[in-house]
Amino acid sequence: MFQGNLKFIGYAPGNGSTLIRDPRTVPTWHSLGTVQNYPGNVTGVSLARMGRDVHVTVVTATGQIWQTACRVRPTPGTGMNPAWPGNCSPFVNHTPPNG
Repeated sequence: MFQGNLKFIGYAPGNGSTLIRDPRTVPTWHSLGTVQNYPGNVTGVSLARMGRDVHVTVVTATGQIWQTACRVRPTPGTGMNPAWPGNCSPFVNHTPPNG
C-alpha cells in the first residue's frame, strides 16, 4: 500500500500475528499484537490509506473482521506521534452479523 511515495506492507505470517512494514523506521517491521483489542489468530491483512493514517483491516481464523488506524505522518517515533505500535488506535470489531 502506497502513501505518497512510501510503500507500507502488511503481513499475516500464519502464526496469528500481524506485522506492518514502515520503510522509514528501524526496525522496519512492527508487530500489532500489543495494540488494544488485537483479536489474535489473524490469517489475513489489508491496508488502506486515509490522510495521515494507514487503516489496517485483519481477518481471523474464525472469520471475524477487525480494524485499527495507525498514524504514519509524521513518522512514528517523531514529533508528537508515538513509535509503532503506540501510533495505532484500539482494534474495533467490524464483523457483519450472521444472517
